[in-house]
Order: sequence, then C-alpha cells, then structure tokens
Amino acid sequence: MVLDLICSLSREESFATRLTDDCNQITTYLESKVRRLSIHNTTRPTMNMSKLRSLTINNPAIINSMPPMSCFYLLRVLDLEDCNLKDHPSLDFVGKLFHLRYLSLLNTGYAGDLPREIGKLQFLQTLCFHETDIKEVPLSIFGLRQLMFLLAGDTTRLPTSGLRNLSSLELLVMNMDSANIAEELGHLTQLRVLWVMLRKDKEGRWDESMCRVLLGSLGKLHRIQTLGVRISDDVEVDVEGSIDSLWNLSRLVIYGTSRLPKWIDPTSFLPLYYLDIKVGQVRSEDIQVLGMLRALRVLEVKVAGAKQVFERFMIRADAFSCLTRCKFSGFSTVPSMFPTGAMPKLQRFKFYIRPENFGDSGLTVDDLALSHLLSLQTVRVRLDGEDTVSEELAMKVKEALRNEARAHPNHPDIDIRIDGQWIQLCMYVFLFLPLHDLDGSITFLSERLL
Repeated sequence: MVLDLICSLSREESFATRLTDDCNQITTYLESKVRRLSIHNTTRPTMNMSKLRSLTINNPAIINSMPPMSCFYLLRVLDLEDCNLKDHPSLDFVGKLFHLRYLSLLNTGYAGDLPREIGKLQFLQTLCFHETDIKEVPLSIFGLRQLMFLLAGDTTRLPTSGLRNLSSLELLVMNMDSANIAEELGHLTQLRVLWVMLRKDKEGRWDESMCRVLLGSLGKLHRIQTLGVRISDDVEVDVEGSIDSLWNLSRLVIYGTSRLPKWIDPTSFLPLYYLDIKVGQVRSEDIQVLGMLRALRVLEVKVAGAKQVFERFMIRADAFSCLTRCKFSGFSTVPSMFPTGAMPKLQRFKFYIRPENFGDSGLTVDDLALSHLLSLQTVRVRLDGEDTVSEELAMKVKEALRNEARAHPNHPDIDIRIDGQWIQLCMYVFLFLPLHDLDGSITFLSERLL
C-alpha cells in the first residue's frame, strides 16, 4: 500500500512514472508531464515519449517494440540493464542523444561495437557496458572529458593510449594487457574505485613489466579507497614493489599473485577494513602481518597454488582486534589455536578441513579452541580433499564441532559441507555500480564480481 502511494505521488508530481502491467494507462494530462519513465510491463506504452529526460526499461521483451531511441533527443538517462540486446543490430542511435549523462548496458549481452559517435556525448558522466560481449571500444571514447564512471566488459579491450584524457574518472573497471595502459592509469588522480584485470595481449603474450608499472601508477592515486586487482588464471606473478600513497584505502581485493605482497603494511593501511586475497602460497608470518591490520573487519584468504601452508599456525592474542568475518580456504590445515583474547569481535568463521589432516594424528577440534572466540555466532566448515570424504569422518567432525558449540557460551550455529555436495560461487566483482545521483555522489548498488 505504501509503495502504491509513493508511486502515485511520484507520478502526480512528475518526478518519476513507473509503468507495470496493472498500470499501463496514463491520462492525457499526466502524459504531457512525464519526464522520467520506468517501464516494467510487457507492452509498450502508447504515450508520446519525445520529451522524456530519463528512461529505464527492465523488461527484455519490450526493447524491440520501442520506437527508435534517436527520437528521445532530450534523454539524460538511458538505463537498459538486463535487456536482451544480443541480436540488436547496432547502437548508432546513442551518438544522437547529445544530452545523455548516464548510459547503462549492464548485462545486456550486446555483442556489437560501440559507435565512434559516442565521443560526441560531451555531457556523459556514467558509461557502463559490463557483462556485455563488446570486444573493443573506439578511440573517441577518450574524448569524454566529463566521464566519472566507466565500467568496461570482461572481454573488452581499451585502446593502448588515450586513457589519461579521462581525468575526471572516479570509478574505473577495465582490462589491462600492456605496460602502456598501466602507465596512463597514473594520470587519473581523481580515482576512488578501481578494479583492473591483468591479462595477456591479443597475441597471447604477457607483458613482464606491467605489474611493476601498475604499482608505480597506483603510487600516484592518492584518493583511492577501493582497489581490486585480478590476474589472469593462467599467469602467476609477484605483485611486488613500493606503494606509499594508499593511506585512504579501505577495501582491497587481489586475485592471482604468487604470495602476499610486501607492500601490504599495517603501518600504511590504517583504514583498511576489507581484504579478500587469493595467492599461491601463504606462510605463518603472513597471517601475523594481516593480524596487525587494526581496522580489518572482513578477511578472506584463499590459497590456490601447489605450495600451501603445511605447518599449523597460531593466531596471536592481540591479532585481528576488529575482525567480524573470517574465511580460510585452500589451506592444508587450519589455525591450530585461538588463544584467549584473539579475534574478540569475530562473529562468522569459515574454514576448510582436509581429511588427511583430521584424525588421531592430525587436527582435532580442541586444537581450534573455538570457545575463546567470545563473539562467535556462526561456524561454517567444509571437508575438502582429493579423496571422497568418508561418512565416518564426516560424522566424526560434525559431532566434535557440535560438542564445541554446546560448550560455547553463544551456542553458535554449525554448518558442515562436504566436497562434491556443495558448489560455492567464488567469482568476486568488486564492482560498485553508481546510481545516477543528482548530487553526483557515489551510491553503491551492488558488489558484483567479474
């Protein structure tokens, strides 16, 4: 009832008009006042839409029945998210929408080319074609001097020169395949959110200097608050160097590096509260370094290489003082003990147990000392290994953990999964999609992973 009231008032005040299957008719009086239209129904409205300022279409079935988009020459916002554009011939009409500020093709599957005329949209502030099949973009895109948010697709390659011209960018999601692009990135000093995928070039060659140049560019980006770096799955490199400018960094995601980068320094990363890292090798001393990140509230560490931690490691009593969520996966063992005082705010804990490390000569639940985690509410355990986990072992682990939960003052929930019976979604998009806010501020719509 409240939603219907809000939609009715919004429509009467000409703020925004929302059309659904049960509300497709608009009076002639209101039709002349409609400026912002959101279409959720399955039939195209018969109203005159030439004066629209904002158009959002949420139904893929209606896109092909719409009149030519080029006739909406006053549009400032065009949001086609989730509309099926796989068979759409072209986007040439975009070049005629000279007043456009916001253009989203998110998850449309469009496989054509962006027209060169897109460079004429001098007022464009947000351009999103993430989750499309656009391979390349025209060089004219670097003429969009007011562009603040650029979200390129997973398969899209940007031109190797010209990126530095987008000096107003605050959010950038892109692929990188050369040191030249990495160098130009350092000129985007207004960036606050950056997600970059390092990959091989068109010929399948890996630029050995790309990581080094990238770190040099990151050292110039003093406003960065969110940083995500993902390295192509068939490449494993060390992201080493010196970065002394990330004092504002609050969220960090790194996927594909050989080991924990040395530049992750507790003395420099004071506001960092979110860390998600996938590495080839983790040592006990790396865990101790992470434990000294005083503002850290969310930690996910995944070991994906052949060289894993084989010795047990202990969490220090003064480590992870603010951590509320923690996940360890891919380790050959789990922390052997949580001393009194460790992780005092931890509420959700998730880890993996390998069958060969659990038993009479291996890990026992008593080694974990979960009772010392006074704020614990949820424990998720995954039995993972090369061999099929036996039912006997599974029952043994379940019973041990349940006994631990009964003895814990909070009686945390215990959730146990067995490899082969649980498929976990592991794709992280550290993608923050900005809404078209009137005040120009960034509103994070979702965390969608590449």
